[in-house]
Amino acid sequence: MRSVDLTLNLLLVSPLMAGFVYAEDSKGALTVGLDNDLFGGGTDEHYTHGTEITYVSDTLQPEWLKGFASGLALYDEGDELRIGFSLGQQMFTPADVSRRDLIVNDRPYAGWLYASVGMFTDSKAGRFRSINQLELIIGEVGPNSYAEDTQKLIHRITDSKQPKGWDNQLHNEITADLQYQHEWILPLVENYIDVVPRVAASLGTSQRNVGAGLTFRFGDGLSADVGPPLIRPSAAGSHYFKSDQSFYWYLFAGAQGRYVAHNIFLDGNTDGDSHSVDKKEWVGEVQGGLVMGWQDWRFTLTEIYRSREFDGQDDPDEFGSIAVSYRF
Repeated sequence: MRSVDLTLNLLLVSPLMAGFVYAEDSKGALTVGLDNDLFGGGTDEHYTHGTEITYVSDTLQPEWLKGFASGLALYDEGDELRIGFSLGQQMFTPADVSRRDLIVNDRPYAGWLYASVGMFTDSKAGRFRSINQLELIIGEVGPNSYAEDTQKLIHRITDSKQPKGWDNQLHNEITADLQYQHEWILPLVENYIDVVPRVAASLGTSQRNVGAGLTFRFGDGLSADVGPPLIRPSAAGSHYFKSDQSFYWYLFAGAQGRYVAHNIFLDGNTDGDSHSVDKKEWVGEVQGGLVMGWQDWRFTLTEIYRSREFDGQDDPDEFGSIAVSYRF
């Protein structure tokens, strides 16, 4: 009789456990990402470097956080809910870093040091998934970003020409931004080919923009993530991943456009007492690359082309992005 009861219990509990397995993942992921224009374009100008370290948690979250996310319409019972933390630095320069004078018709020198906290939800409905990402980003533009020190140190180590115009950089200013992105994962051939459309918006003191884009992926094991973990404002995929096979890989190509209402790195400091240029309100971007994962490791290589961002910019920008992630 006990064996019959046990069998009945297993039959009743198994469907519940099947849903529970999707909802809980006991590992988080740490990602280190680097953007640099020397990776692809071979230049040293405009958006010249970015570094970001991101940790995204496991899905074992407290009930109050689930309630908070649910109140924001970002979470339903059975979804995966994670929290994430990032620390990053970005730097921007004009094309000719050998000049000490203010180059009025070229991009301002600017650095940005920032930290973020965010929520990430992953919902499943049959074959389809959707991802919500909501992040609060607090940072500082100006000398306190230490972008000048970082670039000069890197140039000394690589024996590159020293940038001499940092005295003209934007002055210190605290920034606060709220960023949101929603993605839909639409499989064409399950786990091998899919399309990932997305919409995104940023509202704050460093950037205000809205955008939309699309990524096409082809490979083996696409269910492990939802795209490469890029540094914003590039079209970022997931900084976490969870593969059900020991090795996965895919190639990807995508494009996005955004309307830019404000960009402090082009518009200058809020008080108007800094160098600025006339920004372009419409900016487009295409990207392509490779993602490979092996057990708890993931490696991403991306090449990004970004259209002209301000009046007087001679050519579009090209830069590369490398990211390494580890699950633990």
